[in-house]
Amino acid sequence: MSPATRRPVLTVERFSLKFSRAADLPNLVDDVSFAVHEGETLCIVGESGCGKSVTSLSLMGLLPSPPAIRVSGVARFDERDLFRLTERELADLRGNRLSMIFQEPMTSLNPAYTVGEQIAETIRRHRDVTRAAARAEALDMMKRVRIPAPEARLDMYPHELSGGMRQRVMIAMALANRPRLLIADEPTTALDVTIQAQVLALIRNLQAETGTAMVLITHDLGVVAEVADHVAVMYAGRIVEYGTARELFDDPQHPYTIGLMGAIPSTGKREGALATIAGAVPSPERMPRGCRFAPRCPFAAPRCVDEAPPQRPVGDATDTHRVACWYAPVELHARDAAQQAAA
Repeated sequence: MSPATRRPVLTVERFSLKFSRAADLPNLVDDVSFAVHEGETLCIVGESGCGKSVTSLSLMGLLPSPPAIRVSGVARFDERDLFRLTERELADLRGNRLSMIFQEPMTSLNPAYTVGEQIAETIRRHRDVTRAAARAEALDMMKRVRIPAPEARLDMYPHELSGGMRQRVMIAMALANRPRLLIADEPTTALDVTIQAQVLALIRNLQAETGTAMVLITHDLGVVAEVADHVAVMYAGRIVEYGTARELFDDPQHPYTIGLMGAIPSTGKREGALATIAGAVPSPERMPRGCRFAPRCPFAAPRCVDEAPPQRPVGDATDTHRVACWYAPVELHARDAAQQAAA
C-alpha cells in the first residue's frame, strides 16, 4: 500500500494541555498536531522535559484529571476522539487496539505474577478464550519476540529475567492482540547498545507483519534514523519541526533540530568537539512568550521573543516538511547575518 493510500490510524489536532486551571500559566503541551498511518512509525524526539511522555500518556488516558487539564484539541483514533472516551471505553481499547510499551519494564510488570500469566491476562481481558488457549498464545508470543527457552521462562517472574528479556515480554504483551496503534515510550533507554539494536529490529519486524502503526517517543536521534518514517521534533511542549526522516536529516531547518544533529557522536575521525545547546528547557511556569527556544537560540531576534512562529512549509516543495521558525530557511538567515557582521 503506497503512503498516499494509507489511512491515518491516529490524527492529533491542536492538542494543548496544562496542569493548572490558572489562566496566567502557559500550556505544558501547546498546539501539538501530527498523524501516523498504517504500518508507519512516527518518532517524537526532544530533550527530557519537552512534553513527549506527557503527550503519549494523554493519548492513552493515563494522566489523572485533575491535575492534568486538556485545554483544546482532538485525537482521532479510528474515527473516535480518544479525549472524549469514558474510562470504560479506554480500558477496552488499551492493550487491545491501542497498546503501549513503557520505558522501564521492571516497574511496569507485576512482580507477583509470572510473565506468562501477565501476557495471558492481556489476551483474556479482550478476547473470549480459555486459560489454556491464552497460555498457549502467550507462549507463542514469547517465541515470536525471540525469548530463548520460552517454555521455561513462561513461568518465571520479572525479577528472574534480564532487562532485555523483560522488555521483550513487554513487547509480547503490547502486540498480543495485534493493536492498530503502538505507543512506545523510550523502550530501549535502559538497555545496552547491542540489546537495543535487537529490540528495535524485533519491533520493526513485528510491525511489518501486523501493519501496526507506531508512535515512538525518544531522545536518541540514532534510534530515529533507524526506524522513523516521519519525525516530530518537540521543544518545551511545542512541535518545532516536522517531516520525513530523510527531510529532517538531510535538511534540518529549526535551530533546535540543528543543535540536536550537531550533538550526535560520529563513528569516524573526530573533528573537534561535539556541538552543545546552551541553557536548559524552560520550566512550565516560565515559558517564554514568543518562540520558546528563543533564550537558547543563536539566531534569536526581537520578533522571536515577542511572537510565537507558526509552522510553515519549508521551501516550495510540499507541506510535508514544516518548521516553526521566523527565519527559515535558516541557512539564508545565517548567510545574511554573516554578511552584516562582515560589513
